[in-house]
Parts: sequence; C-alpha cells; structure tokens
Amino acid sequence: MVTTAMDAVETPVRSHKLAILRVALAGGVAAAMFFALCWLGAVIGFPNTHAYIPLFTAAERSSVAALAEGLCWSTTFGLLVGGLFAFFYNLFAALDRAAR
Repeated sequence: MVTTAMDAVETPVRSHKLAILRVALAGGVAAAMFFALCWLGAVIGFPNTHAYIPLFTAAERSSVAALAEGLCWSTTFGLLVGGLFAFFYNLFAALDRAAR
C-alpha cells in the first residue's frame, strides 16, 4: 500500500450549519401545504385525511374558514418547529467535533 503525504494530513472537521430562517420558512410552507392537502381531502371526502385539521382550527373541517385559520396556524407552527430544529441542529454541531 502506498502512503502519500496527503494521507498523513488530517482534514479539519467542518460541521454544516443550517440557516435558521431558511429552515423555518421551509417548515412553515411545508406545514401549510400539508394542511391544505388534508383540507382538500376532507372536502373531497377521503377518509382519515381530515384528522390533521382539528389540530389548528375548531371550524367545520371542510369549510373555507377552516382552510384560512388552519393555514395561518399551521404555518406559524411550521415556522416555530423549523426554526427550533435548525437552532438545535447548529447548537449540537459541537458534538461532531468532540466525536472525532
């Protein structure tokens, strides 16, 4: 086996950091789209697609009021979860450096 000088050099561990705002926005949009799909399923009449809707609104599941209120609250929830996820992901980046 041939060893080169490059094999002896340790490469520094570079942890990838997530952009908190970008992940929060992605979470908000994804949660809103998921809510809209579930609402559409409730309007069409698919069974069990409407179980997600009451998490974000008390309005009638297939009503336009449920869509409007649910989109607002699910977007807010997605923003919060996405932001928290990115924050803690970045916070725990030190664990990668400690493991090596």
